[in-house]
Amino acid sequence: MTGRHEVEYSLHSDDQEFRKYAQLEYMPFDNHHSIVGACNGLLCLMDFQFSFDSIFILCNPIIRKSITLPKPCLSSLPYKISVGFGFDSAQNDYKLLKITKKGVLDKYVEVELYSLKRNCWKILAPPKYDLYSDDFMVYVNETVHWIAYERVNNEGSYSCKLLILGFDMRDDVFKEIMLPERLRNLPHQSEIYVIPYDELSSIAVIELGSLHAECDIWVMKKYGVVETWTKMYSLGKLGTEPMPRVLGFRKNGDLMLRTYNNLRLISRDPESNEIDYFGIQGRRTYVCNYTESLVLLDRVIDDAMTENRANYASNANRSTE
Repeated sequence: MTGRHEVEYSLHSDDQEFRKYAQLEYMPFDNHHSIVGACNGLLCLMDFQFSFDSIFILCNPIIRKSITLPKPCLSSLPYKISVGFGFDSAQNDYKLLKITKKGVLDKYVEVELYSLKRNCWKILAPPKYDLYSDDFMVYVNETVHWIAYERVNNEGSYSCKLLILGFDMRDDVFKEIMLPERLRNLPHQSEIYVIPYDELSSIAVIELGSLHAECDIWVMKKYGVVETWTKMYSLGKLGTEPMPRVLGFRKNGDLMLRTYNNLRLISRDPESNEIDYFGIQGRRTYVCNYTESLVLLDRVIDDAMTENRANYASNANRSTE
């Protein structure tokens, strides 16, 4: 999103020059949509600006195909919402997990799961943990990840214990991943969020210090093994500007950042602190690894309709009997 309220989407080669590979001309949405995630050439988008209902679109921009998903079962204007998009290789199915919290005083969250193969939503039993933020979930190893917390009562004094919660797209189950001890109880005005660490098919956690003055980057070197959490880098801010937001890692190990004030997309070497500027600037920036594909969404939907019709006919025959 540029500063002139224009939306531009492009693919760039992750090389030294960051050369533009392709301009994506076909995008079936306006500047009110946000990108939830990307998987196997599909983009998942959400519009939540002018409606009590979340509107979701799946789009393959390379073959210029898109579908609008059915409305979720639970429709309300939530206090918090977090969404994750991923792939179930066992069922050859794309899924979308939506977690909402209606009000600040509500004790439990609400959970829904969409299946592209079935083209419908279903309500799931919620986990016991609360949403930490509105950040979109991170898809790694067929699991979407987000920061959650649990209220702990210590003899009348309440505190929040942070952790990473995951949802396995293959088995449709939640799983807990403990954070490093230091990150489980954050100081006031600090914050954390999770990003993919593709080099090891794992995850990383970004810890922003008070007033965004510094940033620590923690990497789980062996996915799922808590003991392998390692603080890889400690970064300071650039001049007087607060610490930029870390969007992801490049193949060469550099960090993709969005600056705090002028919203520029930059690359930073975490060892030498050398900065590269790409000439990309905008109010909202989303960065992901993208693989071109020929996934035909209409064919998936046709298969789902055929399967649903077969199930319906089978149920009807049993009813007749």
